Amino acid sequence: MKRAALIAGIFLTLASCSKDDTPKVPGAVGLVFPENNSECIAGISLSQTTSEVEFVWEATPNASRYDLSVTRIGSGTFENVTTSNTRASLVLDKGAAYSWQVTARNASGEQGPAGSSWQFYNAGSETTYPPFPAVIKSPGSGESVTPDKSGQVVLLWSGADADNDLTGFEVYFGTSASSLTKQVTLTSGQTEYAVAVVSGTIYFWEILSLDAEGNTSRSGVYSFRVL
Repeated sequence: MKRAALIAGIFLTLASCSKDDTPKVPGAVGLVFPENNSECIAGISLSQTTSEVEFVWEATPNASRYDLSVTRIGSGTFENVTTSNTRASLVLDKGAAYSWQVTARNASGEQGPAGSSWQFYNAGSETTYPPFPAVIKSPGSGESVTPDKSGQVVLLWSGADADNDLTGFEVYFGTSASSLTKQVTLTSGQTEYAVAVVSGTIYFWEILSLDAEGNTSRSGVYSFRVL
């Protein structure tokens, strides 16, 4: 009886140690620099068209390495860097808009949750920049949604401008991605708009951002299905 209890105790101890040795999944990574919705002027100029930009983020518990992903907004081109440090440098085009995000991995390669995605303009010879493309919040692209009691769905987005001269938004909406109709022009403080919908229909929408210099940017076309 004593021997059986001893064996059971050893088994439980080994099981406990094995569980404790399993690497924990890292948390979301906090970004530091380049700052969100900013013009990055701290890069090292390499030529008339490129500069080296250093990305900095916070360390997160249980992280063994970090995956940095930098995307050129509008083109879809991106670069990925994996490092055990909390900073990394990339050569970027001047005067171009970028978004960036960092995720952490533990020693087993398990990836933590995606953190925030920040955007910035890499400084160039420009004296004014167009607004950042509006970020679509809801409905998400391809999402199925239920209209409210009045048969409407609320479109929700956010906007920003490195020059801080964002003036407003134009909302485009329709049942064909190639022939959207302008619905309304809103001020920069208005980032939602309710549209009338019909159940069983797929709708497409896009936001055009406007600034005081006459610059514009498009969010890209998103879609949703009405239940």
